[in-house]
Amino acid sequence: MKLFLPLILCMLSTALHAAPIAKAQIAFVPDIHFHDIYGDFSAEGFKGTALAQAQKSVSIRSMQAQIHSTRLFNENYFALIATLDDIAAKGVKLVALPGDFTDDGQPIHLQGLKTILDGYAKKHGMRFFAIPGNHDPVKPFKSAGGKADFLGLEGQQVGIYSTDHPRCEHTSIDNNSLVCSDKIAHAGYKEIVEIMGAFGLLPDNRDLLWETPFGKAGSLDERRYTQCVKNDKTSCKQVPDTSYLVEPVKGLWLLAIDANVYIPQFKNGTMVFQGSGNAGYNKVLTEKPFLLDWITKVVKRAKQQNKTLIAFSHFPMGEFYDGQTQSIKSLFGDSAFQLAREPSIDTRKLLAETGLKLHIGGHMHMNDTSVIESEHNTLFNIQAPSIAAYRPAYKLVTLNNQLAKVDTITIDNVAQFDLLFSAYHKEHDYLQKNAPEQLWNNRILTAKSYHSYSKMHLQALAKWRFIPREWPQGFREQVLNMSLLEITALFNIDIQLPKAQRQGLQTKSVLDFIIDFYLVRNAGTLAFTDISQATQHIYQTMTNILNNNTGCNVSSDTKGENICQLKSALTQAFSIYDNLKHALPDRCLIIDMSKNKSLQNCDEETPSP
Repeated sequence: MKLFLPLILCMLSTALHAAPIAKAQIAFVPDIHFHDIYGDFSAEGFKGTALAQAQKSVSIRSMQAQIHSTRLFNENYFALIATLDDIAAKGVKLVALPGDFTDDGQPIHLQGLKTILDGYAKKHGMRFFAIPGNHDPVKPFKSAGGKADFLGLEGQQVGIYSTDHPRCEHTSIDNNSLVCSDKIAHAGYKEIVEIMGAFGLLPDNRDLLWETPFGKAGSLDERRYTQCVKNDKTSCKQVPDTSYLVEPVKGLWLLAIDANVYIPQFKNGTMVFQGSGNAGYNKVLTEKPFLLDWITKVVKRAKQQNKTLIAFSHFPMGEFYDGQTQSIKSLFGDSAFQLAREPSIDTRKLLAETGLKLHIGGHMHMNDTSVIESEHNTLFNIQAPSIAAYRPAYKLVTLNNQLAKVDTITIDNVAQFDLLFSAYHKEHDYLQKNAPEQLWNNRILTAKSYHSYSKMHLQALAKWRFIPREWPQGFREQVLNMSLLEITALFNIDIQLPKAQRQGLQTKSVLDFIIDFYLVRNAGTLAFTDISQATQHIYQTMTNILNNNTGCNVSSDTKGENICQLKSALTQAFSIYDNLKHALPDRCLIIDMSKNKSLQNCDEETPSP
């Protein structure tokens, strides 16, 4: 027996310290915001919208709703299929879904998504690993839900709400303007896990390892923590947490973190939960500290057992404006540009101190890379874009031992992306006759690709939502439609420019610049496909002019003071844009997770394993 003991110990040691995974690929597709356009409400009296050429009727949201939202509601149905087809064609078998996989966690959309994912799992052998986002669930427990802007047969908007929604409880039902159905209720954790459990949220005997911060049980009854009303430890409730660690293939650990935090409050004597959209990791630290302890232990075990560990969650672990947060706050205010969703510096450092090397996040619908350095570790946070917004793309991580190559795969061409356009034309005609003040620019219906369609959507969104909310009224009224050359005259900037530069400044307006500003904010370097070199040179010229003429030579009256404020604002805006242009690599990068800090652009020489 003594002779065999060293051999047994050696075998155990080999098992515990196995070589890291040689090669694997994982696709990360956050923020699908899936809406089942073929969801059937006919039993409740809603016939949907008929399409041209005798196509099957659809249950879609209006274009008016889409251009006021940061995401598309309808065409992402086809974008998801195109994305999964692309992933399948690449032979990728592992797909992570970092939150907001449905519109608002409604049963009808959850079931529609499950059907599609099941089909790809069966046909292509794919495995899907989901973790909830702030849209699924909207609240931790089932709640009333609905939307006011489904598209009716005549192009009018029709509200569809769950039967417990106030609209259905207190309003007589008219199927031309109101439909009541529990298929559109907001599911809670329980209902989401019941439908989506097969996609990582529950144990699967194919996995080599599956566990949670609470142990190895899959039941939500054993995966709960105590959440209290702010400053009131006597008013608390047990809330599910669906985080899990899974080893789908030997040597690869995927750490799925449920970073949703729903803080209860009392309204009219009843405890209700706030949404988690602006909570993120700042609130995880105060409300779910057990997650940081768990992550730290998982990282330590991964190192001991020589596993390759990648974390993903819905929320960003790093900043997402390429170091421009303070400049954005100075220009737009502390709450602008969704800055409430950014983890504080202290939060980022605490997350880095867990030892995590690579985290893929969503939520922001942005393409970005950030590096978080703490005393003992460097954490790379990758913000994956949404396929439901500009610029539609997903992240593909290719692992080779401890090297991680992160590619951004754009979804530019989507079959049937324009299938619903005939319904939107009907909506446009209806608004023209009945509500011309709500009329949107039907130029979006001339789009020749999903890429251009998503770009036009963001341009419309900027006009209807971003600019009115985020840019000062005086700025909008005075300079929005002026050319950049006219701006130099307004600011009394006396500078001699070559004829070509003057002509360039004349061709671009402040509005043109702001639209392109949003393209770059969302898509990073992916946006430069849509911003020509000539336009980039014009913006660089304007940046240089403003930076080299910081004084304000105008009259001292109120009008002059306003012009100085406008000049300062525009100078800051061009500076932010310029810095966003020169950010960390966000299209393709290589991360060496064996080192404390190692990030390279794919165009550079690949570090040796």
